[in-house]
Amino acid sequence: MATLAERLNAWFADAATADAVGRLREPSTSEVAQAISNDASHEVTISRSYLTALRNGSQTNPTVNVLSAIVKYFQSRDMTLPVSVSALVNETPQAPAEEKDEWATALSDRQVRSIAMRAGQLTPGLRDQLLSIMDVLDASKGSSDTPGSNT
Repeated sequence: MATLAERLNAWFADAATADAVGRLREPSTSEVAQAISNDASHEVTISRSYLTALRNGSQTNPTVNVLSAIVKYFQSRDMTLPVSVSALVNETPQAPAEEKDEWATALSDRQVRSIAMRAGQLTPGLRDQLLSIMDVLDASKGSSDTPGSNT
């Protein structure tokens, strides 16, 4: 069962971007608190210490306004995890064991991890193009495996 703190920390990790030398760096608690507090579209201000308390689990009952402001910040980032108030406060169902095993097997391959990490740095439009290319490759692989093909 994931806690609010665990889900929030997962968002911080998912929001990581490459720094100047290519290392993934997640936004700091201070950066997020400041960005939320400086956002003129709402009246929520949040301190670094309060956001830290949410992340370490010592605070577990933020207001809906605070949750909404946190969600708004992470929605502005390129995220792979679902970002909504309900995703932050509700428990997400666990994936079946077979699905977890399939992911673990796929990600154990260095090339698969490399492709996934590079794809994570692309814009959504470029990811769509990459998926289209992969669909073409899959289709051509299937046609070359059929009897009577000239490959």
